[in-house]
Amino acid sequence: MGAHSPPPRRSQEAAHTLCKVLESLESLWERERQNHPHHLVSASQLRVLYALDNTAGVSLRDLGEALDSAPSPLSRLCTRLEATGFVRRAPSAQSGREIELHLTHRATDYLTELRQGRERALAEVLDTMAPAQRDALIRSAEILRTAADRHPGGAAEERAARSA
Repeated sequence: MGAHSPPPRRSQEAAHTLCKVLESLESLWERERQNHPHHLVSASQLRVLYALDNTAGVSLRDLGEALDSAPSPLSRLCTRLEATGFVRRAPSAQSGREIELHLTHRATDYLTELRQGRERALAEVLDTMAPAQRDALIRSAEILRTAADRHPGGAAEERAARSA
């Protein structure tokens, strides 16, 4: 199948269904983020926090590449996160000219609390499902995650690029 060929019909149907599921999850998780007692960050800032949580000590340039974000808006996001005490800048160990971005303990605690709240909200939804349905969902989700990781631009490719 060529790069511009449409995916098979069943793949399109599955993608449509999964998009609807993801939209529902985004709504559920956004409500959880807004209900968090320390609702301090925007969705864009949260994306930066997640990226920094996955790669400690990354430069602004590398963070921009990982998030596919322009340097200027990303720098402003990081400045706001630094002002809230979630990000700290430090000189790079590899280059005296570069600055590395790190999460603070406050940011790590915030992400932990947020993730726990989101897991609780998701568990409430999963509790409405039969055990066999939950098991099938877990197996399917693991298969999808593996496929997404292997896909160009997936997590496996990002890890390889960071280690290069």
